[in-house]
Amino acid sequence: MNTRLEVKNLCLAYGKRVILEHINFSLEAGKALALCGENGSGKTTLLSTAAGILAPQSGSVVKNGKLGYVPQSAALLEDLTFADNLRYFASIAGVRVPKALPLGADELRRVRVRSMSGGMKKLCSIVCTLIAAPDILLMDEPFAALDGAHAAALTDRLKDFLKNGGSLLLAAHGEEDYLPLAEQRLCIRDGTAVLEACGAPQKTPV
Repeated sequence: MNTRLEVKNLCLAYGKRVILEHINFSLEAGKALALCGENGSGKTTLLSTAAGILAPQSGSVVKNGKLGYVPQSAALLEDLTFADNLRYFASIAGVRVPKALPLGADELRRVRVRSMSGGMKKLCSIVCTLIAAPDILLMDEPFAALDGAHAAALTDRLKDFLKNGGSLLLAAHGEEDYLPLAEQRLCIRDGTAVLEACGAPQKTPV
């Protein structure tokens, strides 16, 4: 198996509050893993650490491939248009902006980010990440604020991404978001995690 992402004994705390404690999992090429847990359980912290934004107190994150990260809040340049953002993020990734954008986002090219709705910003943030052609996708609540049509288009796009050997780690609240994509989920509670099959009753980590 081609392991794209491996997390070993990951620990992170803010002061005396333990957020993540001895988290272990791996993600293979062509596979998706869903992160589950209540608000504040550590899903975003785990994604940020896997992306290299946060440094753990101990443990390791090993990545094998180009990584793309979609944060919970759209990381866009608010005073620029979507087209300007595309050119900016494409230059960082060393790619060209495609003539036809994924997820039907072409109609937003000339729109200034500041004037967009939350759903539009999330869509544009996802597209900026997808055009970089990552091998590993880390996505924090990617379906939040998307309308039904764009959510369905994103699901189809992620299915194709997995079929082509991509690896996906996504945080989601509802099973309807991750069941079409992931066979396993990592349930986080009180800083620890349990790996289980999707669709099974969620267990309490020990």
